[in-house]
Amino acid sequence: MSLELLLGRDDATTVLTAWPDRPYTLTLPDDSPIGRMVSAQTIRAFLDAGCAPADYVNIFHKGEGLHPARFTVADRVAPSSVELLLNEGCTIQLRELNRWWPPLSAICQGIQVETGYSCYVTAFLTPPGTQGLDYHWDQYLGIVVQLAGTKTWELHEPKVDAPYRDHSMSTNLWQDSWVDEWRNAGPDQTVELAAGDVLVLPRGWVHNPHSRSATETSVHLTFVLKERTPLWVAERLVGSALNDLAFRAVIPPANLDLAQMPKTIDEVRRLLIDYLGRLDPDGLARPVRHAAEHETSHATV
Repeated sequence: MSLELLLGRDDATTVLTAWPDRPYTLTLPDDSPIGRMVSAQTIRAFLDAGCAPADYVNIFHKGEGLHPARFTVADRVAPSSVELLLNEGCTIQLRELNRWWPPLSAICQGIQVETGYSCYVTAFLTPPGTQGLDYHWDQYLGIVVQLAGTKTWELHEPKVDAPYRDHSMSTNLWQDSWVDEWRNAGPDQTVELAAGDVLVLPRGWVHNPHSRSATETSVHLTFVLKERTPLWVAERLVGSALNDLAFRAVIPPANLDLAQMPKTIDEVRRLLIDYLGRLDPDGLARPVRHAAEHETSHATV
């Protein structure tokens, strides 16, 4: 299993039936090929060779993003900018490496076949004594693999329940007073990652990662597993209604008028209830499973 490469056999088997809801750490398995497939040197080589596409690179300095014009030439990250940015204390993020590095693509595809969850992987380089991103939470589970250097992760209990896609994103709900609250209370967990360490970080957990106490550049990968939810299955069921002529009929503009909209919604609701009541779960099992294994969304929201 591809998950075994990150978690080891026992933990990979466990998470398939008991999905994590609290952060925990482990050590990269001794026989994992991750370090041979991609290393800190590999990541730096993408940048120094000018191979990194600008659309997939973000630069952060003290929590703020830099405009791409600062570091790009002809839609690629300029190698001459890399050392300058790192010397200035900037964190460099290489997004969705699985789209342009085949070994990581194979791992992410394997994880999707095993779990039914689409997966992407992002790399971060953070100079010692600095911090890139600060307090935030994510909408999906992340598996952080430390490749080089050290990084400190200050973790806080979730502020919201089960954030998903663009629902309950930290950027949408943000309140500046929360930062003072978290700092005054202190983290619920503090994790120090060194090379070979792995952090499993469930969605919604607030994290404040930094390398302020590090003595060398931190390089880590984050594998993001985009969990499926009942809404995702419901979308596939509703989507199959396209095969029913009643759902392809035109709604006249007059019926989309605000005054008529309650009636229109009620009529469609009745159609949908009737359609869902007639669905054959066995008949839809294979196409929905196929979608789980193959449907990807490369947007990293």
